[in-house]
Amino acid sequence: MFKKICATFLALTMIFAFSACGSSQQHSEEAQPEESGNKEPVTGGWELHDNEANALPEDVQAAFDKAKESYTGPELKPVAYVARQVVAGMNHMILCETAGTEETPAASYQMVVIYADLEGNAEFRQVKEFDLTAYVEGGSTELNAEKLSGGWETAEDRSSVVIPQDAKDVFDKAVKNLEGTELEPMALLGTQVVAGTNYAFLCFSTLQKDETINGIQVVKVYEDLEGNAEVTNICTVDPADFNE
Repeated sequence: MFKKICATFLALTMIFAFSACGSSQQHSEEAQPEESGNKEPVTGGWELHDNEANALPEDVQAAFDKAKESYTGPELKPVAYVARQVVAGMNHMILCETAGTEETPAASYQMVVIYADLEGNAEFRQVKEFDLTAYVEGGSTELNAEKLSGGWETAEDRSSVVIPQDAKDVFDKAVKNLEGTELEPMALLGTQVVAGTNYAFLCFSTLQKDETINGIQVVKVYEDLEGNAEVTNICTVDPADFNE
């Protein structure tokens, strides 16, 4: 009888031990954080292009570095020096790329406005999301460059990032027959796989009329499966939208 009681007690002990072990393992697995990718497609199936960091003009880079000293938001990587505005000092507008975080796994673009005063101080005045989908789905195919509003002007001492050669070839093919406006791609913003591929480029535009008119556009280019390419949408970027 005593042996039977001991055997029963031992069996129950082993059952509880295995149960506790399984429960501990389950909680341990649930506690593991899910891995998040570096980038996720944005709305509409657009995938942001991971541009190489743009080499800003020396004075703009100095202002950017100074402003970052007091900035506590997500890391910003310059993609394109877009425009500038003369004030009591200078405002610089820079398109930047942010990497994904645990809270926001998708990468994004931010339009950054930096104010640099006459004493060498600098600060971020605006860090506002640049929603690519708002520009590739809106606008028109009209190639009429517009003056930048609010006293902003395109940066003459800009430098462009390196655009992948295959994307640059598609862009050149699409714009070769356009007349009236010259488009200079600054950066490849994203791609979208359809029955072919859509490309979104951030461009400087120059219209020669009675006077030279400069603008900033997001140009959408479609390449079909046979390698034909055409401009399907152009939307003007207004600096005033990012300087409120």
